[in-house]
Amino acid sequence: MLYASTSLSLACLELLVHLAPSQIPADYVYTSADLQNPPEIAGFRGDLKNEDATRRFGCTWATDVGSLAICVPSVIIPIEFNVLLNPIHAGCTDIVWSEPKPFEFDKRLLKAGVGVSCRHPPNRERPRASLLTRRQQADAVRSYL
Repeated sequence: MLYASTSLSLACLELLVHLAPSQIPADYVYTSADLQNPPEIAGFRGDLKNEDATRRFGCTWATDVGSLAICVPSVIIPIEFNVLLNPIHAGCTDIVWSEPKPFEFDKRLLKAGVGVSCRHPPNRERPRASLLTRRQQADAVRSYL
């Protein structure tokens, strides 16, 4: 499963809640993807903070291979959306990725004890941003070809 966000700022926040500042590589890049069809909104109706339930939902969705992408609410900011891309869906090879661009985290976000608060309207037209290391992006592209 490839995780993306509808905005670069949300992709940044999603990464920051999962990694310690010391785990963030210096060679991060961002890229955007154009999908032929807009992703459907996930039909998950459970508790977003229940990791087992959300993983089961995601696993079922991915193995059904019914759609290339779905929008899921962010646990961090539930009115904003992340996009799950299904690498085993036949349409995965049709995704058009932009040229990767370097991304540097603002050092203030990496200080211990810093609270982050922002509100950005979701872009429901298509997923726009995903943060990957150069190696992760190369691996993802190779696995799709």
